[in-house]
Amino acid sequence: MIAFVILLISEIVLAFAFSAISQIFYKKLGLDFISIVKGLFERLFLVISLYFGYPHALTFFSAVKLATRLKHTEKAESDQNKFNDFYLFGNFVSVIAAIAYVELLKYFFPR
Repeated sequence: MIAFVILLISEIVLAFAFSAISQIFYKKLGLDFISIVKGLFERLFLVISLYFGYPHALTFFSAVKLATRLKHTEKAESDQNKFNDFYLFGNFVSVIAAIAYVELLKYFFPR
């Protein structure tokens, strides 16, 4: 139960952190719930993969993420750099969160 509460609080903190950072990069206000749900599913995939001992899923995850962004274009060069920075930072934070969740699950539910 405590692991679930920690995960829930972590996801809420991550949602607000990503929202705040996107406001800095894109000057958008508010929460993007679609992005929040996508991030939740991404971390869920990573947690399940890592928990069951499939670290190569990180390579698959990276390839899928890259493939979804290949056609992304921005109007100005500086906007492209902002997008790339935000995208890279977001992926690293998501993977780090997933690894932390796996460690919490291993601690509270050892196999």
